Amino acid sequence: MLIVLGSIVASLAPLFVAGHASGADISSDLSRERSAAGLRAARPSPPVVGAANALLAGRDPQAAFSSAGGTGVLVTAVAPKGSALSTPQLKRIVFDPRVTAIAGSAANGNVVVAGALDTTLPFTRPVLAGVTVDPAVAGSIALLFPPGTATIPNVTLTERRGSGTTVTLGIVATATEGLAGAILVQIKGRDRVTGPQMGYGLRYRITVGTLSFNLRTLPLPRVLQSATFASGEGFEGRDRDRFLREIAGFPATARRIVGYVGGAITVRVLGSTAAVCHAQTSCGGYDPGHGYFILLNRGQLRSEFGQFVIAHELGHLVDFLGLDSFSYDSFHTLFARSRGWRSCFPYNGHCTPFAEVFADQFASYAMRVTSIPTGYNDPVLASGVSFGRLLAEQWAFRPPQERNPLAGFGPLARTFTDALQSGGSGL
Repeated sequence: MLIVLGSIVASLAPLFVAGHASGADISSDLSRERSAAGLRAARPSPPVVGAANALLAGRDPQAAFSSAGGTGVLVTAVAPKGSALSTPQLKRIVFDPRVTAIAGSAANGNVVVAGALDTTLPFTRPVLAGVTVDPAVAGSIALLFPPGTATIPNVTLTERRGSGTTVTLGIVATATEGLAGAILVQIKGRDRVTGPQMGYGLRYRITVGTLSFNLRTLPLPRVLQSATFASGEGFEGRDRDRFLREIAGFPATARRIVGYVGGAITVRVLGSTAAVCHAQTSCGGYDPGHGYFILLNRGQLRSEFGQFVIAHELGHLVDFLGLDSFSYDSFHTLFARSRGWRSCFPYNGHCTPFAEVFADQFASYAMRVTSIPTGYNDPVLASGVSFGRLLAEQWAFRPPQERNPLAGFGPLARTFTDALQSGGSGL
């Protein structure tokens, strides 16, 4: 694992924001987060409450802290509401075991936190800076190391998946300054920008040298459980009914997954789709300006072949929004057991990409057919029972972070900030 030392800002000076000295008190939320991480209680005291209120009102928090008889070092931070606890400025305060009192408020789209730090208290072992991770926010996973840590131990992130299989996610660690000599290490993907591709509602384990911590991701967003396909051009009346009726005939696992991802997808129906799909067919994918989409060729809605193609395109979206490289390895293993498996299924002078093979196999499973008509030259490679069982084991809502429909373009997120606040948390 690679350790990247980022730029370090060594200032504990107060941060000011414009606003009113009133907001939703989140001190109890902060206390719960500390408790979940196994830290001693740090309840709100009058000095830190006064400092937080002053900060929220744009006044000097240090003056408020001192006038109320505060002791220790005052530490403060401001972060955008909705993703605040994922930011280093809050993590370095909320999860430092030497913080003896803490208070916070949320107002005007911001979260403010004030704490009292006693540098004489012991801080001898790493702390997991938050047991709940937001897959949409890079750096959500972080560890706080004690002052004087000379070398960051090896860090690994693992997930138990399916029938007892453990996978290790590729990560790097980016170090920034914590409070009074502590080191905050944020865990990111190997590109050092996005986070590791993690699913919602899952449990993971992070190991630091000889220490291990359990962490979990946020539950599947409520909006996904209630939203359905967004209506684009032509997706109405009988065409919409035909599309939804086809999905209603899928096996239960496929229906459940398509139901989850449907709210993130805009459906359009056109009589001529060649301009987008490069042929008179249906296609699906991701548009940086509008998010995930499926474009249905109206004629294909009325034919058996066309309905298979539509199921194939839905298979791509199921893949894009919920599978990863480990999933591909598992499906490859399943398909390779078939007598019909080939290392190369010829297509236009090349081998059919595995993504197309998966989409074909998803469609054959969803449509319960015994032959595949798309022209990619792969036969049915798994029984419906085997495919459905593996799909249930491997699939989770785990979109690539840079294409998360809750944090980008599409029907579920008008702006990045709106998306991050969709969970309804005060933090």
